[in-house]
Amino acid sequence: MKKFLIIVVLFLLAVIFVACSSEEPAESQPEEEQNQPMTFEDTAGSEFTLSQPLEEVVVINRNVAEALSVLGVEDRVAATGDTTGYDDRPDVGRTSEVNLEKIISLEPDAVITYTNRPDDSLEKALEPAGIPVIRLNHYLPEQMDEEMKLLGTLFDAEERAEEFLEWKRHIEDELDQRVSDIPEEEKREVMALSVGFLNSEGGYRIFPSETTEGDPGVGEGYATIMAGGKDAADVKWDDSEESTTVLVDEEYVLERNPEVLTLHGTWLGGYDTLSDKEFWEVYENIIDNTSVSRLKAFEQEDIFIYHTNFIGSDKRYIGVLQLAKDLYPDRFSDVEPEDYAREYFEDWLGIDYSGTWMFSPKDE
Repeated sequence: MKKFLIIVVLFLLAVIFVACSSEEPAESQPEEEQNQPMTFEDTAGSEFTLSQPLEEVVVINRNVAEALSVLGVEDRVAATGDTTGYDDRPDVGRTSEVNLEKIISLEPDAVITYTNRPDDSLEKALEPAGIPVIRLNHYLPEQMDEEMKLLGTLFDAEERAEEFLEWKRHIEDELDQRVSDIPEEEKREVMALSVGFLNSEGGYRIFPSETTEGDPGVGEGYATIMAGGKDAADVKWDDSEESTTVLVDEEYVLERNPEVLTLHGTWLGGYDTLSDKEFWEVYENIIDNTSVSRLKAFEQEDIFIYHTNFIGSDKRYIGVLQLAKDLYPDRFSDVEPEDYAREYFEDWLGIDYSGTWMFSPKDE
């Protein structure tokens, strides 16, 4: 009996061994298959086939540069132009004057810049050297989410991109829920202007809320619509133009007589500005030396200055929430947009929250 049991056990072991050896081993993907080329289209409509993830890029777009920091891939930026926050990298110049020789010498996988600047001379110089030019904006509201997803794919950071977009959508949903039921007759009329031109030239350059094709316009202008307001201006933006403002004369502004003015720029305030002193100086100069003092907005003290990055650019969802609170304080009395700003800097960029980004004379 004992001998019989031993024979049975040996037989079963033999069967198991044969069965296991007959199974095909799991095939490991060859390295070249793991890095299959990917075909995609950029925001300008150009099609590319590139190996991914991108390992080394030159970025001539401050919004994309910050998005790459959010994704945690800033180490893959070999050089930048017209950008802040990458002071330890080579500077290839502003969008109006790019150092092409410097870019070619770096041999990047790609150059990422805006859709409307620099012009196509960039492609003519770089593509013969085997350097593709990818054009994204990452500041226009209808494009930002898809562009962030694309960046996540190109830099192998899809999960991080989706986590960020989920956090961003939560803020946007909170805004939408509170402004969606504002009656048309109660919507406030807002004119969005360049604070720099108004302060230095005493003139009016408007950020339109709509393009000539009927699409959402410049971020600073379209922020009015997103915040539940109405555009007091009827000028349109040609999105093929490099300038994002439209010049109007003083009479036009006085005739429109907006009840709210929002003033925007990148030179006033920002991360390193720790007080509102300069805001006050600019505000007082505008009131003393322009016709703004003749507008309803001045009479009601409804003049607000916002740093472009917080309302017309990559952090617009936070700035628009602040604008909505400025327009309709009762509806947003329990919301503190600055809390979201702090989260953005500390949780997504991994740096301390700092700076002065918004101003109102009502805060005196």
